[in-house]
Amino acid sequence: MLTWEGTQVQGAPSIVEKIVSLPFQRIAHKVTTIDAQPSLPGTNSVIINVTGQLMFDDEPQPQQFTQTFQLVDHEGFFIFNDIFRLNYA
Repeated sequence: MLTWEGTQVQGAPSIVEKIVSLPFQRIAHKVTTIDAQPSLPGTNSVIINVTGQLMFDDEPQPQQFTQTFQLVDHEGFFIFNDIFRLNYA
């Protein structure tokens, strides 16, 4: 599941559709912090929180963002949950 700006999207095809439909052509990421810790006792999983800046297309001001996601091991790691939020001033 992906939560993008408060909207939940579930399933790989729906997530890809959401990302492709976003209203920008280019994006650059600048990661400021990354924090991680184990999650789901008894399983091989980790929850990760990332903060940083995004530059969309030719916009002069970067947008602050926070993204939290959970990686779970099932014959290789995959993203089980993902929450993305732009941080408006």
